Amino acid sequence: MIPRSVSRLFALALFASLGALPKPGFAAETWTADAAASRLTFQGTQMGATFDGRFQAFTPQITFSPDDLAGSAVAVTIDMASAVTGSPDRDGEIGKPAWFDVAAHPTAGFVTTAITPAAEGKGYVGKADLTIRGITKAVEVPFTVTIDGAKAVAEGQVTVDRTDFSVGTGEWASDSAVGRKVTIAFHIEATR
Repeated sequence: MIPRSVSRLFALALFASLGALPKPGFAAETWTADAAASRLTFQGTQMGATFDGRFQAFTPQITFSPDDLAGSAVAVTIDMASAVTGSPDRDGEIGKPAWFDVAAHPTAGFVTTAITPAAEGKGYVGKADLTIRGITKAVEVPFTVTIDGAKAVAEGQVTVDRTDFSVGTGEWASDSAVGRKVTIAFHIEATR
C-alpha cells in the first residue's frame, strides 16, 4: 500500500505537469498559404521616383497561434527570378549580377527566430533572419494577424538598406540613381 503522503505528492506532481501542457486549441497550428490571394511586394526609388515590384513566386511555411507565440514560426522561400516591376528595362536588369544575381542566388529566405507581441499591444513583431544574395541580416518585422474561423490574414512590412545585401553593386552601390532604402511588404491569406 502506497503511503498517503506519497500518493498526494504524486497527485500534485501530475496536476502540475498537466498544467504545463498547452491547452487544446492553444498550441501553434500549421497554416496553408493561399498563393493566389497572397502578395509579397517591394517598393524602391529610381531617379527620385517611387516604383513598385512584386515576387510572383514565394513559398511560406507558417505555424502560428496568438496563444503559443513560443511555438509559432514563419519561413518563406522567395524565387528571385519571379521579381517584376512593370518596367521592361528594369525587369531586364534586376536579375543580373549587379542586382539580385539570380544565377548565383536563385532564392532568398526569411526565417523567424522569435515572435513577440508588439510593444503597443497591437499586433506582433517577428524577429527574423533575412537572406538575400547569400547575405543574412537580422530584421524585425511588425505585423498583424486577423483570424476568422479557419482563415487568417497576416500583413506587415519592413524597410531594409539594399546595400546591406549587396543588391546594386559597382556603379549602382551609390544612391544617386537608385535609392538604398527598399520597403518589403506582405499580405498572406492562409487556412488551417
